[in-house]
Amino acid sequence: MPKVVLERTMSVSMEALKRVVLDFEKYPEFLPEVVGAKSIGALQKGIQEVEFEIEVIKRFRYRLQFDLTKPNEVRWRLVESNFFTANEGAWLLTPSSKKKTEVKYELEVGVKFLVPGFISKKLTQVSLPKLLDSFEARAEEMGN
Repeated sequence: MPKVVLERTMSVSMEALKRVVLDFEKYPEFLPEVVGAKSIGALQKGIQEVEFEIEVIKRFRYRLQFDLTKPNEVRWRLVESNFFTANEGAWLLTPSSKKKTEVKYELEVGVKFLVPGFISKKLTQVSLPKLLDSFEARAEEMGN
């Protein structure tokens, strides 16, 4: 899948949104396709590995390494997977006011089997915007 970039203004503070983004083990509580998330631990200061399990027709596991060294961004890359051949992306966050955040979400993934065009299109036009909605709703719920 080619790189996808989504941009939007969220009605939550940058701090609240970043707390939700970094609370990896709580993803199953608000992202229905995520059935498991476990922090493996910090490899070095600002670098965190997390293993995820998702259910999309069947269950898949993958491990991502997150770079948390910059205050306004969270970047990740694939470490290993039985599903993805690539998974890289970033949350780029810019506060626009006390309770609003400009969000740029970048994602580039590859999978181990051919994905029909209509599935790729659904992912980029429906699933990713819903994902951002879920993070915004969780940040609102957790308090600005």
